[in-house]
Parts: sequence; structure tokens; C-alpha cells
Amino acid sequence: MLSRIAEALFWIGRYVERADDTARLLQTHLRVMLETNPASESESCANLLALMGIDDIEHPGKDDLLRVLGYDARESSSIFACWAAARDNARRAREVIPAELWQCINTTWHNLPSGRLQLSQAHGFCDWARERSALFSGLARTTMVRDDGWQYLLLGRSLEQADMTSRMVASAAPATGTTQWPQVLRGAGGHDAFLRTYRGVHSDAGAAEFLIVDARFPRSVMHGLVAASDCLDKVSTTKPAHAATEQAQRRLGRLRAHLEYASIDEVVADLEAEMTRVQDVCAEVSDIAASAFFAAADPRAWIREGTR
Repeated sequence: MLSRIAEALFWIGRYVERADDTARLLQTHLRVMLETNPASESESCANLLALMGIDDIEHPGKDDLLRVLGYDARESSSIFACWAAARDNARRAREVIPAELWQCINTTWHNLPSGRLQLSQAHGFCDWARERSALFSGLARTTMVRDDGWQYLLLGRSLEQADMTSRMVASAAPATGTTQWPQVLRGAGGHDAFLRTYRGVHSDAGAAEFLIVDARFPRSVMHGLVAASDCLDKVSTTKPAHAATEQAQRRLGRLRAHLEYASIDEVVADLEAEMTRVQDVCAEVSDIAASAFFAAADPRAWIREGTR
């Protein structure tokens, strides 16, 4: 497979997954803010933006949150920018992706909001964004041949899913008690599954264990790390690529072992640092994969690349 095609598929997987998870984070945060003191709104918004790597907005409010993470095409972290970048990459990979998948991405981009969204529209927009990502995932799973192209797309998606789930889990770090964990579980789409697994008993440790180390849940951090490791095994067919992926596998393996065997109470006690570690490893593995498989001279960034 041409490296440019592999790279495009990898980033399609990452961008669509990031659009989905950003919608989940935004929606979860807006719901949590309904139950908190309005006086702490700015601090709460700043905390979420910091989790997304955005710290250049002073005294942000809900409107800023919706703009930066939702509809603003100039913000590289927004849902709009993620879908626009996914479309740019899909255009480069048109010869290898099914027509239905291209139509899904292209239709989604054409239906993105072209102007400012009101807060009253936020939940409807997030629901729509999540549904479009789910449609993409379903079409990809049912129409793509399980060849290298599928593995690269799944690799990007798995790394992004582990990274973004860690950010969602980290958003519960400032909480005391169990008030915020049900919202985080709902944001990850795992509240009902958690209740069945833990028989309706809510606890910080139980929710964290389910979202971090329970590989049976497909949106858990551990599931994403295991899936990424499997994809690396399947695409490392040449000696140079094999040598590079061994390095990535070691990083993933150390992280998986740490999360699996560490006391969950210790993980919860230092939740923000533990989830930052997950994000760092995902970024390192992404960089290693890019140097091993892709021919681009410069690292890719979260940018809109020129869709018109």
C-alpha cells in the first residue's frame, strides 16, 4: 500500500474518532455544569479546555466551550475541523475506500453548521455528531476489506479512542464523591453496561476500573491499547517497520501492564497524572507509526487542510 494512502486512512480513523469523542466530552460537560455552582462555570470550562490542550482563552464560558469544541472552523480542536480534515484525507484515499464511506464523510461535512450555534442547540448538535461517527464506523466495519487499509484506519481510531477516553476519565478527577462519574459513564456510552457489570453499585473505583482496564468494554482505555497493538502486529511486515513497531509495542505493553496490575485505588488517587501518561504513550506510538509507515517529512497536526 502507498504510504500516502496508509497515512490518509490512519488520519481518517483518528479525526472521525476525535469528532465523536469531542462531542461526548462537550455534551457530558454541559450536563455536569447544570448540577454545579454557576459561580464556578469559568473554572469548569477552563478545566475542560485544558484537558483538550487549549489554555489561551481567559475566563471561558459555555459559549466559548461550544465554539471552540463545536462549530468554529478556525479552531483545530472543533468537531467541525475534525470532519473537515477527515474529508480532506478521504479525498486522497478515494481509490481505496468504499463509495458509501466517502458519501458518509462528504454528507456530514456538507451538513456541518455554517454559523454560530446557540446553547439550546448544543445537545442536538452533539447527538447528530455522534450519530454520524457511529454511521461511519458501521459502514467501515461492513464495507471495508480486512486488508492493510483497514488496519491503518483501525490503528488510528484505536489510538485516538484510548487517548480521548483517558481525557474523559480525567475530567472526573476534580470531582468529590460519585456525582460526576455517572455522567462520564454516559458520555462514554457505558452507563448501562457498567450497571449490569457492577449490579447497580456506583463507586469512583468501579467506574474508573470499567473505563480504564476492562477490555470487554469497547470504549475503555485498555480495549483501545489492545486493538492498537493488534493492528501494529498486522501491518509490520517489513524488517524496518518491524523494528520500529517493536519499540511501539514495548511502550504499549508497559502501559497495559501498569494499568492492569496497579491498584485501582492508587490510579484514582492520581487520576489526572495516570491519564496524562496514557495520552503521552498514545502520542509516542502515533509518532513511531508515522515514521515507520508514512513518508511525510513533517508531523501531522490537528488542522483543517483546505476543504472547500
